[in-house]
Amino acid sequence: MDGEKRWQEALQEYCGKAFALNYQIAGDPELSGAEYHACAAFVRECRALGMATEERFTQQPTAFRAAAWRAERPLFRAAVLAEYDALPDIGHGCGHAANGAISFLAAAALRRLGQAEGLPFDVDLIGTPDEELHGGKVIMCRADVFKAYDVAVMVHVSANETNPNCRFLALNDFLIRFHGQTAHAAAVPWQGRNALNGAMLALHAMDMLRQHVRPETRLASCIRNGGSASNVVPDLAEIECCIRHSERPYLNQLIKRVMNCVRGAALATETTYDVEEVGCAFDDLLWNEPLTEISRSVLRDLDIPFTEPVCGGSSDIGNVSYQCPAVHLHLAMGDTYYPGHTREIAEMVQRKDVEPVIVSGADIIGRILFKLAADGAVREKVKQVFLEGTR
Repeated sequence: MDGEKRWQEALQEYCGKAFALNYQIAGDPELSGAEYHACAAFVRECRALGMATEERFTQQPTAFRAAAWRAERPLFRAAVLAEYDALPDIGHGCGHAANGAISFLAAAALRRLGQAEGLPFDVDLIGTPDEELHGGKVIMCRADVFKAYDVAVMVHVSANETNPNCRFLALNDFLIRFHGQTAHAAAVPWQGRNALNGAMLALHAMDMLRQHVRPETRLASCIRNGGSASNVVPDLAEIECCIRHSERPYLNQLIKRVMNCVRGAALATETTYDVEEVGCAFDDLLWNEPLTEISRSVLRDLDIPFTEPVCGGSSDIGNVSYQCPAVHLHLAMGDTYYPGHTREIAEMVQRKDVEPVIVSGADIIGRILFKLAADGAVREKVKQVFLEGTR
């Protein structure tokens, strides 16, 4: 029996468990950092397959790491990343229930194939919670977790488009509070200092800044608190500002320019302000062309049409990519476009036709690792590109 047949049999052996895991998580959406039921389900299934599994990995209550396979003399160590947090109100509108099921199926099938044929590389399944809010992978990176791996890989479902990798933007998110002085807005407004004016002026300054930044920049903001009564000069106003760019060094410069907008607005309105960072800072994804080409070749082998990615959102796998080479595919679930983070996506991962997508995603992960194992020259290229990018 050849390796390809064993691999397909391994996928089929565990696909039912993966489907059940997806439906359970999709039907019980848990918010970022509170994915207790999802994490427990992963841990239970991994231990049932004999994987040594660490709970509360990196001291995160809903993170885990399971040793899927250990080789006698591993050529490399691979981290297969699983996500499973949901969004407020709309559930798994980013498809993370299916993402996690794909990674579980890949790890389970790789373990079975390793038992049958002795795979020449190590595989860990790492449960990475809280991607949508704070960034659980960033916390793992602070502990240097991924420096122990040679590659990290995951497949993220999408509505109708497949990409061999993603060009994620670096991100910082800030909550900015302006503080003023209350006063009667009609009787003695001159005794007040309007915190909302400070916030509004800062937002207008940021809008003007947009004319003079590079096109990859994204500046998004909202007013979270602007006062409670029109006849009271507000002494507190809060705005949230999310700043993104395709390169971390430029983003760091841009943050200083945004804070100048805030500082100038406070000076002009005679208010004060404080700044709180929301969640962790996400890095851009360090592009690794040799690793991305492996991903493309797998998609070609499987006759899966794909398009090249453009800069879009952000993900904490960007931080991972600066500790080891990383690839993050998008895999289409259908042929109809829906925006990400929508109820339509949440519904798609609960339908039966997501099942072949889960199998395909796991198949892709395994084949990427098989190609790395088969070609030492390609492994060296992947490593060299990574080292050059992190100098």
